[in-house]
Amino acid sequence: MKLVLLRHGETSWNIERRIHGWLDSPLTPAAIEQINHIQLPTAASFVVWSSDLGRAAHTAQILADKLGTQVRYDVRLRERNFGLLQGEQIDKKPQLKAAWQWYHQRYHKPCNGEFCVEDESVFEHRIRTFLSGLSSGHAQDLVVVVGHGEWLRAALNLINGRVSWHQGDGIIKQAEPIFFDCLPPALSEA
Repeated sequence: MKLVLLRHGETSWNIERRIHGWLDSPLTPAAIEQINHIQLPTAASFVVWSSDLGRAAHTAQILADKLGTQVRYDVRLRERNFGLLQGEQIDKKPQLKAAWQWYHQRYHKPCNGEFCVEDESVFEHRIRTFLSGLSSGHAQDLVVVVGHGEWLRAALNLINGRVSWHQGDGIIKQAEPIFFDCLPPALSEA
């Protein structure tokens, strides 16, 4: 199995520096154009997995149409639920000052439900169970996984042997694929 991880295309909320979490906003026209120009390696067959949230689902559908396949949706690919911060612009509401201070420190310790944000153990479990399931049944496929910034950051940490909450390489850019020849054995058997 060859694996491609891809963050959804840019949205209007990304431009506004607004936290999505499980909420949504549409892809920008520039994002749609960028997604249409993504180059993927050739393969005997393609499988496209996506979060069920609109911005990822739209990105995945554009790719699936190009590849001549269907999108498979999985709720485990959803972004982290950011609780009280969902839909809010970063650092804008003074009454959320404590929540924003926590948000800016989130890479220093695991989330434990502060401000109704999804607990780290629940978030990591979603990622691990999804990734471990990928290794079965896709041996000859090129698998494209379309997800979200925090989900992909945490997944890359796990793939690279780090704890999920570590900053790692940070949030990956929208619609820029990351390629893997396979998953590490520890994750494919998790």
